[in-house]
Amino acid sequence: MKSRTLLLALACALPGLLSAEIILKTPASEATISTIAPELRSFLDMPQEQRREFFSDAEKRKALNKVRNAQPYAFTWDCTAGEHGPFRVLISEKEDFSAPSPALALPADKDAAPNEARIANFLIGKTYYWKVEGLDASGQPAISKTGRFHSDPLAPRLLTIPNIENARDLGGRVGLDGRMIRQGLIYRSAGLNANSPDFDWDRTKWKKERIEDFRIGETKLSPEGVAYIKDILRWKTDLDLRGPGEVATMKESPAGPAVNWVHHSSLSYGKVFGQDGNCLGEGPEAMAKNFRLFCDRANYPIEFHCIAGADRTGALAYVLNGVLGVKADDLEKDWEITANSYFKYEKMFDALAGGFDQFGAPGDPLHKKIEAYLQKIGITPEEIASFRAIMLE
Repeated sequence: MKSRTLLLALACALPGLLSAEIILKTPASEATISTIAPELRSFLDMPQEQRREFFSDAEKRKALNKVRNAQPYAFTWDCTAGEHGPFRVLISEKEDFSAPSPALALPADKDAAPNEARIANFLIGKTYYWKVEGLDASGQPAISKTGRFHSDPLAPRLLTIPNIENARDLGGRVGLDGRMIRQGLIYRSAGLNANSPDFDWDRTKWKKERIEDFRIGETKLSPEGVAYIKDILRWKTDLDLRGPGEVATMKESPAGPAVNWVHHSSLSYGKVFGQDGNCLGEGPEAMAKNFRLFCDRANYPIEFHCIAGADRTGALAYVLNGVLGVKADDLEKDWEITANSYFKYEKMFDALAGGFDQFGAPGDPLHKKIEAYLQKIGITPEEIASFRAIMLE
């Protein structure tokens, strides 16, 4: 990488580094930064009725679709006594820089200033410390003073993972009894690799007769993306919700052999309730298998996806965050962020959200209704309690 492509350092600075005139500029001391685009922030501030009106306009949906990844924040500094690179930006939740940060340094724009680093993927609602290392005019180590800033608490925590769309953390929202949902444990996204080139949603257009003969779709992950997942996000489980024809003969996660690939062909929206809400069949069975995966602490961190990260992924995300106590309006916002071209409330989302009304007692809050649904499909109260213990602070 070019020298001005900044590397995030997560460890302590080496002893003996000298104080020099590297002056931190942005973020200013105690500033609150956000990596959510202004257009998305404005949308998330809208009441439900206004958001639904917004989504009746396909062009507005397309515009929102372009800003659903984390927007990098520009960290900048001045050199006043001939200091120069290569520079390193160190960021940590600990003032001694002993705690690793999940932030990601992105390649510099072609017109970026030499003293600038574009960084994204901060945990939301946290306090961070930062400093810059470089060289002084004589080539000796130079280091800035330490600055402090805060990350915006607005959920969701959007992510930029090279070449992966629609990625975000399920944590960061308020759950049961006002407890926060832990970040860095559950991630959702679009597919990590393409569907098989032999697959088509129209069965008559399959290029080969048997799925066993299908070719595996090409990975979407760059080497940098694989390294970020392995070294920083540290995923243990890749839960793939796609159908057999989409995954073909896959046996391993595109994120590498260290990530356990679990394939549960799943359904979405009203289909998770079975035929006429009887909680039998493929949809409820897949939901039960999926939920159980999240009840075992050994599987974490878990990433789950279908191909677009919209329908099947959205249905599972609704159940997971819903049973943790996230309010209904926030669950709807999380679905809306995906902003796909075929977006329909009345035929899709409402069939999912409204389907839980048939469970639990009259007047029960949403988390109780989802809890009753999970028990109807075979999940035990102990498993639900285990999931909540893992995810609620």
